[in-house]
Order: sequence, then structure tokens, then C-alpha cells
Amino acid sequence: MIRLFILLLFLLGCGKPITESNEKDKTKNALKEGVIEGRYLDQNMFMNFNYLPMTGEIKDQKKFWSGDSWRLKFGSVNYRWNSPNHETRHYTSPHPRDLKKYSLEDLKQLSPTEKYDLWLGRYDYFLKNLVESYLPERPLDWEGLCHGWSGASMNHSEPTPKTMMNPDGILIPFGSADIKALLTYYYSLETVPDTFQLGRRCERYKLLDDDNCNEDLTPVDFHTVIANKLGLRGESFIMDIDRYLEVWNHPIISFKSEIIKDIRKKGRNRKVTLRTSLYYVDVTLKNSWTPTIGTLAHIISKQQLEYELELTPSGNMIDGKWISRDRPDFIWTMNKVEKFTGYLSGLNELIK
Repeated sequence: MIRLFILLLFLLGCGKPITESNEKDKTKNALKEGVIEGRYLDQNMFMNFNYLPMTGEIKDQKKFWSGDSWRLKFGSVNYRWNSPNHETRHYTSPHPRDLKKYSLEDLKQLSPTEKYDLWLGRYDYFLKNLVESYLPERPLDWEGLCHGWSGASMNHSEPTPKTMMNPDGILIPFGSADIKALLTYYYSLETVPDTFQLGRRCERYKLLDDDNCNEDLTPVDFHTVIANKLGLRGESFIMDIDRYLEVWNHPIISFKSEIIKDIRKKGRNRKVTLRTSLYYVDVTLKNSWTPTIGTLAHIISKQQLEYELELTPSGNMIDGKWISRDRPDFIWTMNKVEKFTGYLSGLNELIK
């Protein structure tokens, strides 16, 4: 879902878990001056296993909402998700002369792009037609805007419904899913703030003939990021949870690691095998007019990974290998859009 079309669209002996009291001690030690040993995702990060926490979660609980990936096969953000017929592409939008006959309930059934165009008085449906023009005729089943949804979800609180008046006095209703769609679309553009990526996308359905598919993102890199971002800072990152060609980007919200094997030999490096449970926000199964956080529509899923880390006698992580078949393809972050510009500048008002 990270495919882009020009400047627009279509940019996954056994040890015991560390106790809570030990976690706090580790965080305090890791913050001591002089322990910084690496830089990942444009941040300095600690790489000494002995000082890093084994659990962590995000701090901001108002963000990280479930949303649609707005798959291209269903018309992307032109999808009439609230219509009984669920129109996807090549449908006819209301003519200006007929709009005053539409009730609020009728207008609620239009697509996110139609509502936005009508709110601005663009009866030529500029945004809807623009999205339509860049939709491929035969997109792959999984292709959509999950990269835009992930970026919007991790940077903005979940939208609430709004009713806006257009230049001709017509009230245009926006549901939470409509505003999510517009945020997702904006964050799928190339004009969003800087992104920082670790690992490269695998372009194959199998591992053969693509170096990016062969442990491109190492266990050392992965454990460093989850322990620092989630464990020490309470910050999220985005991960492609599918290691092959398909891209399924999701905001990661918490992790818990446990040592399931610990090999120590005097005078030699230590090897620890970890089982890490990652919890991430998943795409919604059904769009909603109202916010989803706190409801059954807010979906949190889990992925379990196993890997081995090699540590120096002092605890520095220097090497590792993946054990589980599942593993991340790449991980990345996207900075927040502080002010929306251009045709979609109306988002500044919609998310107030």
C-alpha cells in the first residue's frame, strides 16, 4: 500500500520477563550520560541490552485509531462507504441544481471527496475527479493507502463528526470516517513532512533474487527501535508487518519481550533468544460515523516474533539472527503535518 502515483496517491535454561520495578531501574540507567551508541530513525538510541526495557507502550491514547486502508479496487477515498449501495467508481455525483433537494441523510451517503468538494462549493468535483483519474484500472487486491492512514493515525487525535456550511448555505455532514479518509489521502502525498525509514522494501513474493528480502532489517536494529521508541520514550513507529511484496503498514503501540533462551560462557559473548509480542492498530472492518476508540470497531492485533541477539560481555548488541518466519520488512516514522495547505487546507478546520 505504499505505492505512489506522481505527487499524489498510492505513496508490515529459559529466562523470565523483566519485572516492573526492574523496568524503571533500567530506564533510569539508560538515560545516564554516555550510553548513547547508535542513531536510528533520526534519533539517538541506546544499544546496550542490559539497560533497555523489555516492555513499552505509547503515551498518547487519543491517537492511533483504526481506519480504512481505502483500497484502490474500491475507489480509494472516492468510496461511498455510508451508502447502502457502496458505490466505488464511475458513479454520478449530484448536480448543483438538485442539491437543495438532498436531506442531511442523503448527503451523508456521499463519498469523502464529494462532501469535501461540495463544502468548498466546487460543483465540478475537483478532488473526486482527481482521485478517479489516478486510479489504475486493475489494482492489486491489497493496494491502498495504509501508509497514509498509519501516518495520520499516529499524528492526530481521532476525528469527530462535523457539519459544515458551504458558500451557498448548504449544510454538508462529515462523519469521523470521512475526515479520516481525507487525512489519510493527505498523508499519502509526497508533500508531507520528512519520513525516516529503516530497512528496505522486499519486492518479491518469495525470498529469491532480492537482497532486500534477506534479513535487511536486522534483529539488532529492530530490538533497538522497539526498546527505545516504545520502552523509553512511549513513542510509536510504523511497521510493514508483511516481509514480502505486499505492504501492510501499521502503527505499533506496545511490545513485550521475554528471554526464552540464555547462553552464557565465561569469556565469550552472550547469546539471548527473545520472544517479542508486538501490538499494533489494525485496519477497521467497517467504517463508522462516530469515533472508534473505546468501541469494538477499534481493532488491536498482535504479531509474535522470535530472534537471537549476540551481546558483548558488557551487554552491547552486536549481531543477531531471525528465528521466526514472520519478521518486519521495514520500519519508519512520519512527522506530523502542523498545517495543511493547498486544496486540502480545509482539514485544518475539520480536525478542530
